[in-house]
Amino acid sequence: MATVNLLDLALVSNPDTDNVAVALKDIAKGIIVPLANGDSLKVRENILKSHRFATRKIGKGDYLMQYGQPFGRSMGIEAGEAVSPKNVENVLPKIDTNSHVDPEKTLYDSELTEKKFLGYKRATGKVGTRNYYLVVPTSMCVSETALQVSQLLDSTSEYCNIDGIVAIPNTEGCGCASTGQIERFLRVLKGYITHPNVGGCLIIDLGCEQTNYQVVREYLDNGVNGIPVDWLTVQESGGTRMTIEEGKKLIEGVLSEVNKIERTPVSISNLVLGTECGASDSFSGITANPLIGRVADMIVRGKGKAILSEIPEMIGTLGAFLPRFRSMEVLDKFKNVQKWYEELAQKLGLTLEDNLVDKNIEGGLINNVLKSLGAVIKGGSTAIEDVVEYGESLTKDGLTIMQGPGGDPESVTGMVASGANIVCFSTGFGATSGNAICPVIKISSNDEVFDKLPEDIDFNAGAIVSEKADVGHLSDELLQKVIDVASGEKTWSEKWKQRQFQVWTAGKLPL
Repeated sequence: MATVNLLDLALVSNPDTDNVAVALKDIAKGIIVPLANGDSLKVRENILKSHRFATRKIGKGDYLMQYGQPFGRSMGIEAGEAVSPKNVENVLPKIDTNSHVDPEKTLYDSELTEKKFLGYKRATGKVGTRNYYLVVPTSMCVSETALQVSQLLDSTSEYCNIDGIVAIPNTEGCGCASTGQIERFLRVLKGYITHPNVGGCLIIDLGCEQTNYQVVREYLDNGVNGIPVDWLTVQESGGTRMTIEEGKKLIEGVLSEVNKIERTPVSISNLVLGTECGASDSFSGITANPLIGRVADMIVRGKGKAILSEIPEMIGTLGAFLPRFRSMEVLDKFKNVQKWYEELAQKLGLTLEDNLVDKNIEGGLINNVLKSLGAVIKGGSTAIEDVVEYGESLTKDGLTIMQGPGGDPESVTGMVASGANIVCFSTGFGATSGNAICPVIKISSNDEVFDKLPEDIDFNAGAIVSEKADVGHLSDELLQKVIDVASGEKTWSEKWKQRQFQVWTAGKLPL
């Protein structure tokens, strides 16, 4: 029988604690694998690439471990045997949250705080990575009108400091109960209108919707960053055609003013990094997400901010998070947002288990907990300073968890509304969406998707496996990529005008 080095065949995330390995390629039954401790194991069955097998006997009732955390309970698994839903119970040890101890204060790194990017400094003191003129429809009723206005003027080549004229068409603003759905939508609109990536704004309403001029104006409370903001009401402007023509004139009249701002060197303490993953595979939690997590840590230690969201993808992570909550108050906030999601699922007759889709399972993620443990790694390792609602503005430096869904466009939309001015987005199968006003850096977890989508993926984390690239060096490269993009380098999603804007609708359970 052939003997093959474990490092050539599989990867163990945390050798000190983990009892499973992830296959880097298809492994044939009967292969003898030497282990780091001097022992060896015989692979008992064919193991598919990206799937897991036990590196030692895991007795019935013992917990399976990856990333240093339990993800299920063994029904009896021999060393070299495949780990699958057939031999794993989705059961975790109970967590005693009363044992929580506040973490040490996050230490800043002077080398990181001195790093700079070229950003747009706003009157509010916030810094943008882009300078867009934004056309905002306050409801679904005028979304097409706003889109037509922006499309008439999308070319801004004569204005070197304007990144584009974009609209954020949506399906919100009316035709629903005036409860959480309207409040959430208004919060997101305010987050975009006052975002440092926006240098000017035209707001269009129909006139009779729940989110009309009067409502939105009062919600904004005149807080618009000192940028030029104009308003048009279709019912008061002579109808659709005249609104479009007037909108075009208004925008043309202020572009010179919007263009006056110039990029200046600023500290990376002004970066707010949104972290996202979509179309994940088993390698997402081994390559791309840990890489994003290291960059999030560097930005936080450079006095910047980072956001981790996708609450359905935090199932089973309380044990991993427990030492990181800044206080019991923050811990309770986290428990409450998870409880809210679970109760919503029950009301809708759904389950959070649906967060695990066929492609995830095909990629080797056998249950929700395993998927979640790999997903939250992109939030790094620093203290969790706060938990905020969807689209709520950040008030704390460091890492914040935002209440939000697992759906990519909805999650990114919320993080940008909360203040993210750049996003790192990992993908195992190839997600290609972007954002209306914020650059999104796409990071592949494997070489295959990077090679298949060369004009959609900006950075390849697959080299960690295929080339055994040094993670520290690669994270430095990704941080530099973030700085370059924040300074104006276009991402692929920007080049293809992938300008997604999708508000998470209250009562909907996108996973």
